[in-house]
This record gives sequence, C-alpha cells and structure tokens, in this order.
Amino acid sequence: MSRHLQEFITAKPLIGFLIALSTLDVFSGTLKNRLKIIFLTISNVFFVCLLYIHVKNTISSKININFMWTFLMWIVLSVYHLIIILNLFKRNKFHLLMQNIQKLFEEEEEHEDLEEILKKHLTYSMKVFLFLNCWLIRIGLGLTLIGGINFRLNDEFGLIIEFPFIASDNFIKQESPYIIQTVFVFVAAYILMSINVGFIFLGLQVIAEINILTDYMKLLNEKIKTHPKFWRKITKRHCSVIENLNLLSEIISETSFMQLFANCVTFMFGFSFLMKYSDEIVNYMVIVAGTMFSLHICILGEFIKIKTDNISEIFYQTNWYDLSLKDQKMFLIVLGMAQREYGLKAVGMYDVNLYTFVHIFKIAFSYCAVLFSLSQ
Repeated sequence: MSRHLQEFITAKPLIGFLIALSTLDVFSGTLKNRLKIIFLTISNVFFVCLLYIHVKNTISSKININFMWTFLMWIVLSVYHLIIILNLFKRNKFHLLMQNIQKLFEEEEEHEDLEEILKKHLTYSMKVFLFLNCWLIRIGLGLTLIGGINFRLNDEFGLIIEFPFIASDNFIKQESPYIIQTVFVFVAAYILMSINVGFIFLGLQVIAEINILTDYMKLLNEKIKTHPKFWRKITKRHCSVIENLNLLSEIISETSFMQLFANCVTFMFGFSFLMKYSDEIVNYMVIVAGTMFSLHICILGEFIKIKTDNISEIFYQTNWYDLSLKDQKMFLIVLGMAQREYGLKAVGMYDVNLYTFVHIFKIAFSYCAVLFSLSQ
C-alpha cells in the first residue's frame, strides 16, 4: 500500500466526522461520531437560544459592551447554523466529491515518474491538512479559554447568557455560570473550527489534483512520441479536475458568502471594541477570530485561481503538432476548456480570494473609523 493511501485511510474517520458535522449527518458513520454530533448540535442550539434570551432582555434597558458581545456571538453562531442547514441540502455533493478524492488516492500509475508525482502531491496535501486540523482547533480553543477567563475577571463583560435558576450566594453556584458559559463557547468554537477544517480538506485535495495535472502536462512533450496514449490520460485528468472543482464551487457557493458576511460583521464589531477599549486583550481576539472565519476559503480560492490560470499557459507550450489528428481535435476542445476562468465564487457573483478578504478588512475598518470620528 502506498504511503499517501495509508495516510488517507488513517485520517478517513476524522475526515468523515468533519464532513458529517458540516452536513449534520447523524445517520451514517460510527455510533460514537453520531452521538458526538448530536451532543454538539444540541449544545450549540441551546447556547444560541440562551444568547437570544440575553439579547432580548437587555436590548430595551441598556446597550453596553456586554450586550454587543452577546449580539456578536449570536449573529456568528446563527450564521454557522445557517451554513450547516445549507450543507445539509448539499450532502450528496459532499459525498460525491469525497468519493472522487478517495479514487484519486487509490489510483495507481504504471510509470514510476507519474507515480512519484501522484505520491508527492497527495502526501503533501495530507500533511498540510493534518497540521492545520491540529493547530487551528487548538488556537480556536485557546482563544476561547483566554476569553472565558477575561469575561470572568472583567465585570464590564460578565455573563453573556443568563442562569436565573442558578442564582445563589454559594460560591460554587456563583462561579458555575461562568464555567458553563465557557464550556458553551468551547463547544461553539470546536464546531466552527471543525467546519472550516472540513472545507480546507476538500480544497487541498482539489489543489493537489490540479498540481498533479500540471506536472503531468510538463511531461507531455517528452512522452508524446514514446507513449501515444499519454495525451488521453491528460484529457481524463483534466476532466476530473474540472468536475471536482465545479463540485467544490457548488458546495461552498452560499456558505462562502455566509462566512464572508460573518467575517465582515466580526471585523466591524472588533474594530469598534478596539477603538473604545484598546487595553482589553479579548477585543484583539475578535479580529483574530474574524480572520479565522473566512481567510482559509480566500486562500484556497486564491491558489485555485492562480493554478488554473497556469494550466492554460502550460497548454500553449505543448507540442500539439506531434499528436495524432484525432488527439489534435481533442486538444482544441481541452484547450478551450482550459481558457475558461475558474475559481471559487460566493453565490456565483463574488470572487473568493485574498483581494476579497483585504477588501472586507478595509471596508470594516473605514466604517468603524468614520463612526468613531463622528462620535467624538
């Protein structure tokens, strides 16, 4: 068994859980994972309800930093609940893309150089995925722990959810609401980061297949004469890349828009907090959290755009005249496909790339700067 396939099989239960959590799939997978998804979902829904109750009870009395934090948390979690609902209706596309990815890992090449290309890119994609899965979730939970401590020590932040049934002069019962609140935020952060990591895995494998196609095409000129059927392998690989890229685009079309929206809202709240309470470390964490909501999608979109544009450039360097007449006709068709503009788009209209992320950052900062100057 090849190394990249072994790594994929080892990580498959984790990947399956991430996809199941993203699509709220409690009907497949192991019993442990299904119970875990049910617990996480119920806990998160309960947390959103408690946040809403707090917002409803405080909006008519006073609007302070505590209310703004509660309102921000409620908006972000509501957005991610909507993302899960949208993913639920696209569950078949998730499964189809996962099947295509598994076939890619199970594929074996006859020629050693092609097998080496396949192994290199798939192994690298798995290493990046496992690294990000480990550290992104740890960073998210670490920020949550720091935030929980800060909310307990600073009376201006305090509780963002209400527990009237725990009210008591007893020390343990006084502290338990803060502990429960931190646990709820821990669960919410874990769900958000897991959904993001699931998207990252899908994007990394699509990028890996694009890299494999690119390296195959670089060998085309020297293999045209020795392996006449090599062009057909290129054609098949190119069609597979387009199919998986289209599946990924359809999967994240609406969800990427929702993540960009959550990113923008978080930046607006975060910059507003910083301008008024610049000495509070928890307010800087809002900017970090907002970055983690959509930066991964924007980076994936940027890489996919660059690499798909590079494919059409490599096609122009191909010695197409060495192909048979039948393959030359096929070459023109594939060349036309390669010249199309590929990339990730939010709701089919907005490009998802680093420029979009920077643009949202600038808009949020400018908006908050104007409001702050007007309030002085």
